[in-house]
Amino acid sequence: MITLDRYKKQLIHFFVIPIIVGILGGFSAILFRKLICFSHTLLEKITSSFGVPLHYVYPIVIPVVFLFTYYLSKTFSVSPEDVTIDEVAKRISLKKGGFDLKKGLVVLGATSFNIGVGVPVGREGPIAKLGGVTSELLIKIIKIDRLHLPIYLTCGVSSAISATFNAPIAAILFGIEIVLGKINSYILIPLVVSSSVAAIVSQEAFGDFAAFTVPRLSFSDTEILFLPIAVTLLSLIPLFFWILFDFFSHLRYAFRHNWEKFVFVYGTIVGVILFFFPEAAGVGYEEITKLLNGQIPSFLSFQIFLAKFFAVTLAFGAGIFGGLMSPSIFLGAFGGFSIGELFKLIDPTVNPAVFALIGSASVLSGISKAPFRSSLIIIELTHSYQLVVPILLASIMTKYLLNLECEISFLKRALLNKGIDVENILTVKKAKDFKITQFLKFIPPLYENTHISVAQNRLLKEKWRYLPVVKSPHNNQLSGIVSLRDLRIISLLKDKNLKIKDIMTPEPFALPIKSSFEDILKALALLETNLIPVVDEKENYVGMFDVDEFLRFLSF
Repeated sequence: MITLDRYKKQLIHFFVIPIIVGILGGFSAILFRKLICFSHTLLEKITSSFGVPLHYVYPIVIPVVFLFTYYLSKTFSVSPEDVTIDEVAKRISLKKGGFDLKKGLVVLGATSFNIGVGVPVGREGPIAKLGGVTSELLIKIIKIDRLHLPIYLTCGVSSAISATFNAPIAAILFGIEIVLGKINSYILIPLVVSSSVAAIVSQEAFGDFAAFTVPRLSFSDTEILFLPIAVTLLSLIPLFFWILFDFFSHLRYAFRHNWEKFVFVYGTIVGVILFFFPEAAGVGYEEITKLLNGQIPSFLSFQIFLAKFFAVTLAFGAGIFGGLMSPSIFLGAFGGFSIGELFKLIDPTVNPAVFALIGSASVLSGISKAPFRSSLIIIELTHSYQLVVPILLASIMTKYLLNLECEISFLKRALLNKGIDVENILTVKKAKDFKITQFLKFIPPLYENTHISVAQNRLLKEKWRYLPVVKSPHNNQLSGIVSLRDLRIISLLKDKNLKIKDIMTPEPFALPIKSSFEDILKALALLETNLIPVVDEKENYVGMFDVDEFLRFLSF
């Protein structure tokens, strides 16, 4: 029977706090968009008072904005990498919060101003950070226990994204990705409530909007044949972007003492690009709508794509605050449309607008490294549910193509939830220093035909939760594992004359003695255990891999 006190706790957890967090997320998104609109309108009024078109001032305004952002980030010690959705997710998973309110407000103000004056960056990274900041502030005020901290922080981030893009389902999926491995109703219900409330708040202010006004599109059998070719070409966009981004990041570090000179030069180049191609300025959703409705000439779409690509790369390379989601969608739409135009030369029935939406999902998947979230965002932003199959396929295929050389990247979220940041670990010397033998613990094995009482006694007396089982004293081949869970099952059995082989888990997963560093990480992502059997080339038991010891190795 549920008590009144327990009922109150459940009501607060499932509804009261998520509703408050959702309202905060909704109003945060409204504030963000109002600030963007204010700075854009202000610049338009100033330029129109001089009788000058807005894009004429880009070569002057953009480098000044770049320098202003640089000094702002330097003054408040805010790195542009800290504002991405990926970094927000890491902060929740690895650090359980620790958002700085002052830095969050600085990022919000700077990004809204940047986007308003035409800098080609997105909204989602800063608004996700703000969602984390406001939810953590709420948690501190009402003094919630830290057990629930990651759940409510995730609610804050998801609600802010839901309100910003009017995409509650995608926002919920984003929250699930952050807490991957802990998906249950206790976590899912607060996420649904907070994201839905935030979407309702946003809809009250802006209406139930779709980001793009998309004509009714369909995907034909002929276009399916072109899909693999399109995705292969589209995958080059995030590939080249990350190559250039890494180059500029290294350059920024190498010249960090004189970086303001580079920032001004980059800003000037971006300003000139936007002068010739004003369609590439800002978030660019209006231009995507024009593209999908046939209002931008085919020959111009590819030129706009190139302009946006270099403008975005230079902006992020210079260290400007902003999100990557909107630029990714823009690049994918214009790049996909251009590819669709090529296919149309082969088959006149091909609709380039279809490949524009597929391109948006593909490039967003490649840059964000989150295919399911990317698919849902595009579907919800455009209300193009009839294209769900090609959009999903394009996102998955892009993820596959871009991660072929590093299988462990597919398991990034699962490892992140266990406190392992794959991107950092694989770039340090730990991978080279690793030897599986240094983490081996030899736990004497049980034998298949031994009475279960032996396993009972050992599990009760020894500290190990898992005991390896080999065939016999003369045959050291690994055949099973006995755990504390099996011990609980024994207590329910009537037959007390059972042998080890009757209750063990047969043919358990075992690590080969020659396993690589990446093999170990893969096992950690897929298994929930602190001991993993290790075998030699002949499947003979060698010892148990100590997961806890390995995690300590990664921490220092």
